[in-house]
Amino acid sequence: MGFITRLVIANSWAIVLATIICTIYSPTGIHAFPQQQASSPAAFAASFGRGQELSSNIISIPPQMTARRDSSPLNCPHFQQCPGCITPESYTNVPIVTSAKLFFSSSAVQQKVIEPKENFYKVVIPSEIHGWRTQAKLAVKPKSTWGAGCVFGLYERNSHDIVEIPNCVVHHPHINQAMDILHKACYNVKTPAWDEDSGSNGLRYVQLSVERMTGKVSMTLVWNAGNLKECQPHLSRLIKECKRLDKKRATMSGENNNVQNGLTSGLFHSVWCHTNDSPGNSIFARGEQNWHPMEGPEFIREAIPGTKLKDREGLLHFNPMVFRQGNLDGFDEIAMHVAKSVDGGSKVCELYAGIGLLGLTALTYWEKRGDALEWVRCSDENPNNPRCFKRTVNSMPSKVTGIMSSRKEMVGKKYKKPKSKQNDVELSQIMNDILQENNNDPASSRKGKVTYMVASAASALHQGQALGAGVLIVDPPRKGLEEEVLVQLCKPHNPKQLYTEDPLFLQGPRYSINWVNDVHTLIYVSCGFDALASDCDRLLKGNAGWKLESATGYILFPGSNHVETVAIFKRKAGRETLL
Repeated sequence: MGFITRLVIANSWAIVLATIICTIYSPTGIHAFPQQQASSPAAFAASFGRGQELSSNIISIPPQMTARRDSSPLNCPHFQQCPGCITPESYTNVPIVTSAKLFFSSSAVQQKVIEPKENFYKVVIPSEIHGWRTQAKLAVKPKSTWGAGCVFGLYERNSHDIVEIPNCVVHHPHINQAMDILHKACYNVKTPAWDEDSGSNGLRYVQLSVERMTGKVSMTLVWNAGNLKECQPHLSRLIKECKRLDKKRATMSGENNNVQNGLTSGLFHSVWCHTNDSPGNSIFARGEQNWHPMEGPEFIREAIPGTKLKDREGLLHFNPMVFRQGNLDGFDEIAMHVAKSVDGGSKVCELYAGIGLLGLTALTYWEKRGDALEWVRCSDENPNNPRCFKRTVNSMPSKVTGIMSSRKEMVGKKYKKPKSKQNDVELSQIMNDILQENNNDPASSRKGKVTYMVASAASALHQGQALGAGVLIVDPPRKGLEEEVLVQLCKPHNPKQLYTEDPLFLQGPRYSINWVNDVHTLIYVSCGFDALASDCDRLLKGNAGWKLESATGYILFPGSNHVETVAIFKRKAGRETLL
């Protein structure tokens, strides 16, 4: 970890000290950078292929909208008691944002920026201040020693005492409605809650996810039990009572009299049970055997960012077994930022992909603009992701994915055997035919442009996921990039390494292979700034030639000390492709 990195993650007094140090050692303050770069930033930027257009139209949230949201008061009755928020207004002025601004404006970083400038780190509030949370996880404890009902909320800081947060202002209104029903149902049927000290059988956590297109809530009840049988009869009684109270609510509100377009009344989309009797604070236990669908459809569906439901451009599919952002409205803006930062017509690899949201958004975005991506390869280690990914891809138009989604679309498309040259077939052409699997082959058409691999990021690289890719998208957890991923990204381009999209054709020992050899654009979506600062420090100090094009902070959780950052790194293209 570099000097500047250590400073920005320190406490507030260290931030002030760092500012003084940077000012003393630079004649023009912390925004200084070498004179040869400052004299012609446009020419320097042009060498990376983007010229002066760097990211002027990437961010779709205008500054005045962020300013308006930043000045809107939270007005939360639970503020100070609830650990979720640290400020009731001025959401862009929290300590982590201050640290990020200091880091990216430091001379150490600005020396590695393509076009250095003041206020380099832009901060955006991408969603409204209230009602943005469309997924919430709440802890449970017994309401009393007599076992009548449950208490729901968040743990106090540095303790396991629960703070109740009814009618939370950042929750989607339907999450608050669902919690009200669940709270009453638990009391009515005397649902037992898990007791940490005794390890008793009972309700342990609850997860609530809103499907934005319908407003319905998928509820997952996490039970302290080894299997589904151990949850009974309390689980069945609780679900039955929730349905009864929901029906009563719908009748009183008139929903049952206003059902149109084939939609059913009722608040709940689906109910799941997850059994978790493991020690510790993990909400979910590993293993598909712990998930039990109880009521309703498997998938929550969401529009792909940048598309409209009426245009039938595909739907993202989520089930409770995969990761889903708590603020989907805000993350839609991040997804569009990433899509616009990808070069049209490029080959894209996405690591830490989840269900492939970022890669599929970019695929759709560039297809609509007539500069379709050649392919997108996604990977993640959650074995439940491919099922959601496949359903999402199957819902997208075949012209976007390259996959014939039904037998009907194959009608009239006859297989044509490719014409081969008799005398002068080059080795490169033969290898190209093998790697591309010949575009005239119907089997290749069914495979399409998008693939998914279940593997860790490091393992995916070593299996050739990024070979041939010009763009690499990473969205790691808070701990940042895996060590081996960083090692590969810090390797300089090797012009002698054969261009290929298949590791089968690479020669030499595996340790000598650069698995990201042709990547010239790195799009880093960070949910943990400390890790980003450390990773950025290594990337910019390494000899791989990385330069920082832009860095944008997104306040996804207004009121909290948290910022998501989209950082775009560039390096010069190494050589012309051989195939």
